[in-house]
Amino acid sequence: MKKRGWWVKVETRGSVGAGNAITPEEVAAADLVIVAADIEVDLAKFAGKPMYRTSTGLALKKTAQELDKAVAEATPYEPAGKAQTATTEGKKESAGAYRHLLTGVSYMLPMVVAGGLCIALSFAFGIEAFKEPGTLAAALMQIGGGSAFALMVPVLAGYIAFSIADTAPSGSHAGSDWRYAGG
Repeated sequence: MKKRGWWVKVETRGSVGAGNAITPEEVAAADLVIVAADIEVDLAKFAGKPMYRTSTGLALKKTAQELDKAVAEATPYEPAGKAQTATTEGKKESAGAYRHLLTGVSYMLPMVVAGGLCIALSFAFGIEAFKEPGTLAAALMQIGGGSAFALMVPVLAGYIAFSIADTAPSGSHAGSDWRYAGG
């Protein structure tokens, strides 16, 4: 934004939660708010500020064009009224729960896929070859059917909690206590 002489602050949302958070003082001093998000974000702190909303894809790929549109098309942001909020409260809550569940499932899927592939590879040696102890087929079955599938529920639960808390799962306590590893 140096070319235009603008000072820009970007608040990010990622696996570690909100990064470079915008302070109330910065909101008060802002001339324009651009929200580039593909998920629902809390915009209450921007009430009354001129706002332009766009997708993250457009903001990253067509930055200059989106900035020009933001200056031309921004309108003052007004949060939904209390009456509307009351009627949509249940919908937002269920959508939030669904979003948290989907976050957990998306992080759990690699465990499911890896476990399934290990089981399928063990069957490549023969449909019952895994019953012979000490063979590669037995090891693949143990990794896939035992370890990977046993980790599915803890991974699901951990990343549902991650989504709710808006911060990455911490391994500091879980790593020092065997009970948190599903044992």
